[in-house]
Amino acid sequence: MLKEWPLVAFTILGQMAVGMSLSMFPLMALSAEISWNAQSREKALLVLGLIFGLLMVAAALSFFHLRHPLRARRVLANLRTSWLSREIFFELVLIVLVALAFVLVRTRNADGLFFRVVMAGAAIAGILFLVSMSKLYTLESVPSWDPVYTGISFLLTTVTLGTMATALVTGSPTGNPNSYLSTLWSLAFYFIAADIFLATFLTPRFGIVGPRPGPSLRPPARAPRSFHFGRLAFLAGGLVLLVLAAEASMSGSPGDLSLTHPLVLGRAERQLLTLASALVLLGEVVGRFLFYGLVLRPGD
Repeated sequence: MLKEWPLVAFTILGQMAVGMSLSMFPLMALSAEISWNAQSREKALLVLGLIFGLLMVAAALSFFHLRHPLRARRVLANLRTSWLSREIFFELVLIVLVALAFVLVRTRNADGLFFRVVMAGAAIAGILFLVSMSKLYTLESVPSWDPVYTGISFLLTTVTLGTMATALVTGSPTGNPNSYLSTLWSLAFYFIAADIFLATFLTPRFGIVGPRPGPSLRPPARAPRSFHFGRLAFLAGGLVLLVLAAEASMSGSPGDLSLTHPLVLGRAERQLLTLASALVLLGEVVGRFLFYGLVLRPGD
């Protein structure tokens, strides 16, 4: 199970990058309607650079999974029938569009229709990249990778890590209220809660009502139950810290975690949010190792 770390890194980093592009697109589209100032341009460059870096690192680490890395040049040869080829193709398209958006912001050309088209294309490419990734693991021959669970799980990882990473990068530690930042953190709260619910009830083999593999002559996969409970513990810890940080930073009545309520990020609150993000990321990583551990592979 732990041998699948290249796939864990590729899927987690790729999904985080897609989530960041989807989280940042509305803000950039709005900024294209108004004037860009130095601070907004700096944050946009930071987010776009981070998305590009995550995608490149994910692509590089995926080569460690290949027995013959030089044969990777043929990966795009079967776009008509192979979800693996489509996955790599849409990842490459996303990389190119993010790089183009970075150049447009850098050269101060992000205030026109072309920039919004590029960002919309990047969002579409990211969605198709995620769909291809999910389809790749919905095989009838592998009942442990339940199609419904796999698709929803990948989606929740994408939006959860994406919103939290974007909020951390774009958030202001100086205490300025920001309704869009509040929206991101509020969405992250609901996404983490949904992820905990999904893991508790629908995780194959370990969820309360999750699918159980039928009788088989194959040896059982080595997926320890401790990974399941560890995932839940990390996600729950991140959720608690997120709520504590939000409660401490609310500029209005306590307990009002609405989508438009402004947050004031002080240093302590930002530290709590950073720790919450780290715990959630650990939870997603542990959950992905568990996902690959549900299937016994040759050589294990």
